[in-house]
Amino acid sequence: MSADGPRSGSGTPSLSAGYLAALPLFLVYELGQSAGTTRAPAERIVAHVLALFDDRLRWLRVALLFVLAVVALLHSSRGRGTQRPVLPRRLASLVAQGVLAGFLLGPLLFALQGWLDAETLVAAPPPPRSLAACLRLMGAAPWEELLFRVGVYGGLFLLARRTSAFLGLESHGARLLAELAALLGSAFLFAWFHLDSAQRLLGTSGEPYQGGLFLWRVSAGILLGALFRWRGFGVAAWAHAIYNLGIALGIQG
Repeated sequence: MSADGPRSGSGTPSLSAGYLAALPLFLVYELGQSAGTTRAPAERIVAHVLALFDDRLRWLRVALLFVLAVVALLHSSRGRGTQRPVLPRRLASLVAQGVLAGFLLGPLLFALQGWLDAETLVAAPPPPRSLAACLRLMGAAPWEELLFRVGVYGGLFLLARRTSAFLGLESHGARLLAELAALLGSAFLFAWFHLDSAQRLLGTSGEPYQGGLFLWRVSAGILLGALFRWRGFGVAAWAHAIYNLGIALGIQG
């Protein structure tokens, strides 16, 4: 067992502990929605059922987040016996790792762009820097991580693993192929998700295609996917949130 708690059969650190670590981000997202702005596209996909709870019933959304937290807490504590007091330190460790990774993500992406001799990035209009806007940007990160790293990455991994097994590939080769397909596939879908062609399907507007920016987002998806597989959902969510905050404050990106 790792210092960050039990891992799934595929090797990813516990989703329950990751959710508990990311819970503050889900809550600050709800605080950021106080102005009644449009909810994040990733949340609208992942939590489509929550569309039943409009902004007048936001407290029901918050209550559901806490119900899920109780379930995650029970799952994380199951079978740990006298080690239960260790959980707060585990969660603090996940948050700290995510914050550190978030500060490193921007410089790593700039280094990758230079190494790949990518097309020059086109400067996008700066996002609003109000407190509510910053909270929304940070809180949108765990929803995107749930959609692309937990959902898309996990789905592609299982699909590729079963396809490889059907074709008779050996176990090690099947797993390696599945990891690569899931990592690259989820990264490309993550980048496409931000384009206008994808956002129009959700009734909103996105970015026009620009080669350098698309490569930037693919690279970010690869790094976040690798971080998710190495340290788990909570670390990836906090890294993404800190990176988003850096963009909002004009520090990164």
